[in-house]
Amino acid sequence: MKAFMVFCLLISTCLLSACTGLFNKDTILDIVKDKYQIDDTVKSSVNQDDTAMIFLAKNQSIDDVSKALQKEKKPDRASNRVDNKKVLVYENYFVTLTKDDKDPKDTNIEVATYGFVRDNYRPSFFDGLLAYYILDNLFDVDDWHRKQGRRCYATNGCYQGYNHSGGHYKGPGSKPLFRSSSIRGGGPNAGK
Repeated sequence: MKAFMVFCLLISTCLLSACTGLFNKDTILDIVKDKYQIDDTVKSSVNQDDTAMIFLAKNQSIDDVSKALQKEKKPDRASNRVDNKKVLVYENYFVTLTKDDKDPKDTNIEVATYGFVRDNYRPSFFDGLLAYYILDNLFDVDDWHRKQGRRCYATNGCYQGYNHSGGHYKGPGSKPLFRSSSIRGGGPNAGK
């Protein structure tokens, strides 16, 4: 009887551990918040709920931070490192790793919502990192790079990564070109 109870307790513990692992789905933002010091937050010019949170990894290279984050949570996509930039794409966030301008031994970790990236980033920031058709698919916007590129050119105000735009970024201040919903509004006389 004692052996049976120990066996049942062991099985219960294993099942509980497995279930906890299934339900413990920390986002990459949670992981970065636990491991690194927050340095700044940049709000979207279109939707204040969309942000880019900037963290600082002291005395760690882009490659070191990339390996550590990918070990904690596998990204959906990972770019190569190009011009001291690397992008990891997760379910709800873009993680951009760049060398810190103030101290090249440090790495900036920018965790931005899809909405922030879609509505604020200059498409050329991703040259060599992610193909435009991938970005079009991620944002569910047909020809995102051309539309956003025109918007950036017209307003001369798109985000170019934290080192370049920083916390002073205010954005183009114009309405977004992209719908965040496929439902079209309007009344009986509205053109569709």
